[in-house]
Amino acid sequence: MSVPIGGEHEVIDVRAIRGSLGMSQEEFARSFNFSVSAVREGEQGRRRPEAAARTLLRVISHDHRAVLDALAASTKR
Repeated sequence: MSVPIGGEHEVIDVRAIRGSLGMSQEEFARSFNFSVSAVREGEQGRRRPEAAARTLLRVISHDHRAVLDALAASTKR
């Protein structure tokens, strides 16, 4: 999912984010509530994530633990 961040020309590289975490497509999708097909299609350039997904990807790239912690806390409620 190479897409603009905060504008039409800044790029998010989902494959690089996922790779830096050492996760498979399936693990990444499951961990961050994406569909596997969205991750796969985004990495292949066939799909552009919506604004909310781009924001989540920015946060994941900055501090993936915070996202995982927030998701874990929300499932305990």
